[in-house]
Amino acid sequence: MCGKLIVHDFEEEHNHILHIQETTHMLSSQQKLSEAQCQQIDLADDAGLQQRKSFDLMSKEVGGRTNLGYTRLDQKNYLRKRRQRSLVHGEAGYLLQYFQRKLVESPPFYHAYQLDVEDQITNVFWADAGMLIDYGYFGDVLSLDSTYCTNSSHRPLAVFSGFNHHRRAVIFGAALLYDETTESYKWLFETFLEAHKQKRPQTIFTDQDQAMAKALVEVIPETYHGLCTWHLMQNGIKHLSNLMKGESHFLSDFKKCMYGYDDEEQFEEGWRNLLEKFDVKENTWLQRVYSVREKWASCYLKKAFTLGMRSTQLSESVNADIKSFINVNLDLIKFFNRFEDVVEEKRYNELKCEYEARQKIPRLKNPYSDILKQVSELYTPTIFELFQHEYELFEACSVKSINVKASLVDCVIAMVKDLGEWKVSFDLDKKIIHCSCCKFETFGILCCHCLRVFIHMDVKSVPEQYILKRWTKLARSVSLPNVSVRHVVEDAQLTSTQRRRDICPRLMRIVDEACRSQETYTLLSKVTDLLDKEMLEFQNKQVSNTQVNEFLSNVIEIARNNDGSTQVKGFKKKEGRKGSKRLKGWVDLGDWFRLLVYC
Repeated sequence: MCGKLIVHDFEEEHNHILHIQETTHMLSSQQKLSEAQCQQIDLADDAGLQQRKSFDLMSKEVGGRTNLGYTRLDQKNYLRKRRQRSLVHGEAGYLLQYFQRKLVESPPFYHAYQLDVEDQITNVFWADAGMLIDYGYFGDVLSLDSTYCTNSSHRPLAVFSGFNHHRRAVIFGAALLYDETTESYKWLFETFLEAHKQKRPQTIFTDQDQAMAKALVEVIPETYHGLCTWHLMQNGIKHLSNLMKGESHFLSDFKKCMYGYDDEEQFEEGWRNLLEKFDVKENTWLQRVYSVREKWASCYLKKAFTLGMRSTQLSESVNADIKSFINVNLDLIKFFNRFEDVVEEKRYNELKCEYEARQKIPRLKNPYSDILKQVSELYTPTIFELFQHEYELFEACSVKSINVKASLVDCVIAMVKDLGEWKVSFDLDKKIIHCSCCKFETFGILCCHCLRVFIHMDVKSVPEQYILKRWTKLARSVSLPNVSVRHVVEDAQLTSTQRRRDICPRLMRIVDEACRSQETYTLLSKVTDLLDKEMLEFQNKQVSNTQVNEFLSNVIEIARNNDGSTQVKGFKKKEGRKGSKRLKGWVDLGDWFRLLVYC
């Protein structure tokens, strides 16, 4: 500033005592959040850090609060204003903005929402590009759970999940539902199929919700519907608690009907004995359960491809992860951020499994076995251990009888300390084998009974058709005809947050190296001063007319794209479940309840 200033009046009593150096940062004129600091606060908040902890962390990074340039109140006010800006158009507006941003970041991102007659959002479904790809590889068996409510709006969170090739949880899509009616579930299943190019799962496991079961029959009748055995057991405890007092064995007998019989005739006999032993032939709940026995009894589930899944605890474990950092007071903004964290954690777990598969050599319990050597090179470590367990069990198997007709071999296999018998048929020419236990048809790996026959007939390797691709290390190597995920070219005009995430690791590495000696520190200080000066000069330059015109063109294009679309009026609210009879998921129940079931 040039020229002279003239003081016309001076009031000494209105002046304050000069602040010391340690308190100057508390002056309003000295409190200013820079863009970089705002981004740090945003990242800390998105990561779930408490405001106090994130403030302490950032203070330590700069050598104390006096060097930070803002106070905790400034941080709190900034986050409050950010949330107000995000929700300026309400939760529905934020939701649409969130989906639009995801589409810009990754065009394959799929989302859909359902409106009621008042144009309010009732149900919402979304699946990102990774979920679409994962379902293309591993969408043969699903678990669907919707027993967890996300927030004070009491919206059930429905999560579709399954097993990847490491037998770890993988998410295929999620939805926030307004209610749990048949119509809502029909919309959910139809939308799920649309997102995944109409690819149907072979089997899906749910809880005992009747509305969900009815919707499944109407939308995907060809998919085998299995009931969650854990929920079934909990309902049994709820309805038949009077039969479990004292030294009653009702629970163990009921579990035997659920898991212990491989043959339908054995199951029917065991069920009759259960009803007679505890005099419950007229119990209506047991009658309803028996009417859907093909959905939960092991002897009937042999007809379905299940990958060993028997309950919805796979998707409930995802809900447990979400519940660990979500409470009923959490707003919609933080919910989606936290849900993204859960999805990324599941994907990182797969990366860790991939690392282990490449870093370690499988330990063969019989290093002279050609079969074990073969499958150890093909299966992922988790599946190899399951196969190796079956290989160990074959030593307890014996060939009770064998009948050979040309290339067809029929065997009866018995096991030590087991009263059961299993029939195995083997075609030597076609290399086709089948066991009455149906281990391969349900789980995807051969059983010990088949391996016993292989060893007996001197078969040195597992036929190719019995190495299921989805369990191998190369499960993701094939192309997906039902998934059209285009290659996304990163936009040259990166957002501020993306630019910061790109350059910060590089600058932090330079800082770490520079602080190792006084000479490199001095060099970096001089370069930083020069860079700071250049950046200030660059920022003071005026924006060109070309940039302004490009911005206006983008605004006009957005207006054209949105012209004539349905105007969403809000996110439909409803009251909480008062007196709901719906059984909560295991993540919402006490540990003693779980111990009671699995004892």
